[in-house]
Amino acid sequence: MRRGEIDGVTVFEENLPGPLAGVLSFGCDPCDEDLDTIGLTHAVQELVLRAAPYVAEECEQVTYLGETSFSAAGPSEQVAEHFAAVCSVIECLPPANFADALANADPGDRYLGQADDGLLDPWGSLLARRYGPRGPGLARWPVVEYRLFTADEIGRYVRRFFTAGNAVLALTAAPPAMNLPLPAGPRVTHPVPPVRHQTGAVWYSDEVRAAGLAFRAEADPVVSALLVVLKSRVDVALAGAGLSYWAYLESLPIEAAQHEFGLILRPKRTKAKGSGAAAEILWTELQRLIREGPSRAELDREAARLEAPPAPLRQRMKEPPNMLERLYPLRTDIQQELFGTTDFPPLDPPDRLRRFTLEAARDVLARWLSSAMLVVPRGEQPDLPGADEQTCPTGTMRPSGEVYRPGLLKRLGDKSTLVVGADSVATVDGGGNVHTVPLVDALLIEKDDRFWLAHPGHGCVTDVSGYSDAAAKLHAALPPRRVRQEHRFAT
Repeated sequence: MRRGEIDGVTVFEENLPGPLAGVLSFGCDPCDEDLDTIGLTHAVQELVLRAAPYVAEECEQVTYLGETSFSAAGPSEQVAEHFAAVCSVIECLPPANFADALANADPGDRYLGQADDGLLDPWGSLLARRYGPRGPGLARWPVVEYRLFTADEIGRYVRRFFTAGNAVLALTAAPPAMNLPLPAGPRVTHPVPPVRHQTGAVWYSDEVRAAGLAFRAEADPVVSALLVVLKSRVDVALAGAGLSYWAYLESLPIEAAQHEFGLILRPKRTKAKGSGAAAEILWTELQRLIREGPSRAELDREAARLEAPPAPLRQRMKEPPNMLERLYPLRTDIQQELFGTTDFPPLDPPDRLRRFTLEAARDVLARWLSSAMLVVPRGEQPDLPGADEQTCPTGTMRPSGEVYRPGLLKRLGDKSTLVVGADSVATVDGGGNVHTVPLVDALLIEKDDRFWLAHPGHGCVTDVSGYSDAAAKLHAALPPRRVRQEHRFAT
């Protein structure tokens, strides 16, 4: 890969067959936002898209965890014109009519992995629990309504992140003559997000649809391969127990040497039963794999998979290849350049997994336990030997304020209450345990006729739909940016 520069922008060139394709990426993503600016990265992208002409044959833009980019493919003159137009728009942001331009922007276009499945997704809960209201921990929470952003904060965000020094242009052929008139600015460094301290495996309950497991480990393809082995075993055990859940994998770069990995369960149908038993299977299969290690056949299967990665979906379906798919091999170099880490580090040497011993595999697996964290749906009490229950901080002192009880139909047998005070809101369960959320830290999240109270500092969510009068009071008491609409959650 050749390296160059255009107008202060780093340019990568990799000669690949086919028409010219390119991706202009910036060293920012939703992890660079804060609790009161969630969605700002995507809002900037939406402003660009509404002003930049679509001149290339193919165009694409993404706001991911780990990527904020604009892509184009087609004749070289069109590609050059497209990127010049994107940069020219960025240089002039925000426009005078930015509020009107964002009026119809769809927050659902921002993609955050499986956390996009909504507030009740286990992966989002695990990230919020581990990292709190910063960095990856923000992935759980809905965006601020874009109309609430100001011209000044959009301008500051652009001048910090959408600059020539914080951008990389990767192309599949020699660059044509082009201009990239981005604002001047340096490469942004990304601090490593602090994590909650834990001394061993823990589990906790939260408002989630199903169980999930997360752990921190080396940024190593071997870890990913062993996680695939665990997924396969969990799938077999779930099916054998007659439990209607899917298991899927997650991975998120955190720093050069560490990733956050996850094995997340998802119900195959609404209100699937047995979530506690499914959590037990997840934990039991992890312990069994650590104790026994993978089989030689499992390691060889994963080695073959890594040596011959599957063709892109369109090729597997025998469709004409998408020109933008040819940019995928460049993504690792772009991420490494902008963030100092990447989703897919190479296996070095390529045959390392085939030479991996079962003892070495058990050693790698055992190291997962020090940071292992399981989330289970609220109300479940699974048997998870070796994992300590970790609860949110609670007390027994009820704060002063207005006391609300569940609606009449839900009140029988339910002694819980909600107390809204001058500076806090507290939920009190039937046993008298008080969980207090300072109003300065609270989020109220709405979806149709449902309401959730969130404490981003704890990473937790409580369903308060049964206290509709209290929800209305909180709506009036909280600042506009702390009342969110859930765009991603499907009931």
